[in-house]
Amino acid sequence: MQEIQKLNERFAAAEAEDILGWMVRALPYQTAMTSSFQASGVVLIHMLRKIVFDFPIYFIDTGYHFPETLEFKARLTREWKLNVHTIVPEMSKVEQLSLHGPRLFERDPDLCCRLNKVDPLRGLQQELGLKAWVSALRRDQAETRRNLRPVMIDESGGLRIHPLLAWNRERVWAYIEKHRLPTNPLYEQGYASIGCFPPCCTSKSEPGSDERSGRWAGKGKLECGLHSHLKSEK
Repeated sequence: MQEIQKLNERFAAAEAEDILGWMVRALPYQTAMTSSFQASGVVLIHMLRKIVFDFPIYFIDTGYHFPETLEFKARLTREWKLNVHTIVPEMSKVEQLSLHGPRLFERDPDLCCRLNKVDPLRGLQQELGLKAWVSALRRDQAETRRNLRPVMIDESGGLRIHPLLAWNRERVWAYIEKHRLPTNPLYEQGYASIGCFPPCCTSKSEPGSDERSGRWAGKGKLECGLHSHLKSEK
């Protein structure tokens, strides 16, 4: 924890590219990225491509993504020649239906997220044995992310690295505009945060609200669980 504290002090005001550069040098071939190809993720992928070739990116296909998300992910993978690996839940939709009944995402969204997101990533972490995962989380996205730090430890004992943590939505979109980066077409339809397509999982946010306010609206839920139980020096 002392080393984590030192890293967080070092990276408190660091540029995202500097954090990524440290990660690649300190943990060569021992890191990967998870992404659902949202705007912040596209920014982070763009930065990584400048630093290291063929960086591994893992996309969790829950079976409930918008068609636009799947098409955009395929397009970006092809055009940028990305090293993208798609992982799927161990329990098929047929098995989930048989065991838990229909429309689990409405009745128990926490369980749905665990089966379709959290468990697949946990299994992948155990299989690959990597030391660190990088993601595009930002503090301004939701109240649940306000206290995150640039470097944290997850349940597996591995590192979670958040280079864009201090960025805000305006800075993300300014970077996208400056570098003319493509984005998921659903943003043009008014979505601020894009997850699975059932209405209880992703809806359009109200103007001026937190970016993730449209996720699981009315369910008292803002996180799928992928980024829960992270620890830093506190």
